Amino acid sequence: MMILIWLLIGFGIYYLVKDNNNEERKNNSKADAVEILKLRYVNGEIDQQTYLRTLEVLKD
Repeated sequence: MMILIWLLIGFGIYYLVKDNNNEERKNNSKADAVEILKLRYVNGEIDQQTYLRTLEVLKD
């Protein structure tokens, strides 16, 4: 019975840590996308209207 309790606690901790890592990856990928968008705008690959429209989509 004690082993079952420890296993449940272990799985609970595992899922909490796993969920936090997914949130960090989502936030990092969104920040990376904004940085790439900025670089494309600065390099002249896209115009201001496209930059602003895409930035709004990424913020949502």
